Amino acid sequence: MKVARRLRQYIRYCTLVMRSVIPTALVSVLATGLPLIMEAQALAQSVTPDPEAWRPMSYADLQRPSAATATYVDIWKDAIESNNQAYRERGDHRFVDSNAPVTEAHFTIWSPTRSVVLTILNTAIGCTMKASMPQARATVKFCPLRIAVYDGIRVRTMEGGRACFLELAGVGVQDPAASAAYAAYDVSSRTVKIGMIVDHKAVDGCSLEVPLAPRSTD
Repeated sequence: MKVARRLRQYIRYCTLVMRSVIPTALVSVLATGLPLIMEAQALAQSVTPDPEAWRPMSYADLQRPSAATATYVDIWKDAIESNNQAYRERGDHRFVDSNAPVTEAHFTIWSPTRSVVLTILNTAIGCTMKASMPQARATVKFCPLRIAVYDGIRVRTMEGGRACFLELAGVGVQDPAASAAYAAYDVSSRTVKIGMIVDHKAVDGCSLEVPLAPRSTD
């Protein structure tokens, strides 16, 4: 399978660069100031080298928002509140001091003037089961996807349909060469590509290409 071959080709490279390329913490922001902060962040970040290389997606727990997760909470604030409301309506009030269980996976590309964040949200009400793979202690779900493009002081958020979200059980460092969700950016077509491997095998139905909206000229 073409996606599987490309994932294996880049997997060694991914494990070496994932820590230095994908930002793991973003500045604390107020929702009203997010575009300006993201512009400053984009200018401060190094341009993503070799954006067409497949890289492991990063994960964030949004149950208790923090400076590190503020960007993703802002992108998904309506969906997070809908999930919170669903828990309240069924009489579950355990999470009055936090969000109901919610995690996300993201992939970020930086340029000198722009940043692109692809993010997939995992909630009880927003996702459906695709496959359980107990031998790899993995679960794959279909969850909503969004892309936020921070361009100068403007931000565009696009719905991207649904994509595969990978949950891995167990404690300790996961091996991205064995099971991981991956993403890459095709520069010529301006398309973000997603793929997934579990137990060293590509997961059918989890390869996706998401074209970005054309750059505004006004």
